[in-house]
Amino acid sequence: MGVIRFVRNRIFIDDRGSISILILGLFFLSLMTFLVLTDITSVYLAKRALIQVTEASAQRGVKNLDLEKYYDSKYTLTSTILSASGMGQTDPGIPIDCTQGNLDVRSTINDWIQLDDSIRRNSLSDVHVEKVLCDGYQLGVSTSAIARLPIALPFLGISEVRVSAQVGIFDERKVTTNYYGLTIG
Repeated sequence: MGVIRFVRNRIFIDDRGSISILILGLFFLSLMTFLVLTDITSVYLAKRALIQVTEASAQRGVKNLDLEKYYDSKYTLTSTILSASGMGQTDPGIPIDCTQGNLDVRSTINDWIQLDDSIRRNSLSDVHVEKVLCDGYQLGVSTSAIARLPIALPFLGISEVRVSAQVGIFDERKVTTNYYGLTIG
């Protein structure tokens, strides 16, 4: 039983042991914060891994050159003179073969999925390509996956999170002073 003390006409109850309740409460608060931060970090790392594989697949897809568009009446005497004088057409970029690019994007994602070690390490599952957009000069890739949380907290009721990544890429020519095989400057 607590000891009752009277101080200036007020009654105070003995407060021995109340600091341990505060310490216990702060311990549980710190523990819950640590667990939530662990889950947030896991989702961040899974999203970063998904972005990296999406970028890799987009880079592989954009490397497919559309030869017909690339060599379509580019090398005529008139275009050479106009380009050398600076009055030629602006370069829209390197044309992409969209069909082959789409296949390479999906192939890269599927190759990455086959690496079981990588999927287990990044806690990702159900990785798939949402869409591949290509206009002949740019390639856009959208992917999504499910990230499993390492610690499913019962008060949150969440054990997995869907993450997505979008990447847009285009291929461009290197700036050079070599016009159609003739080095100028």
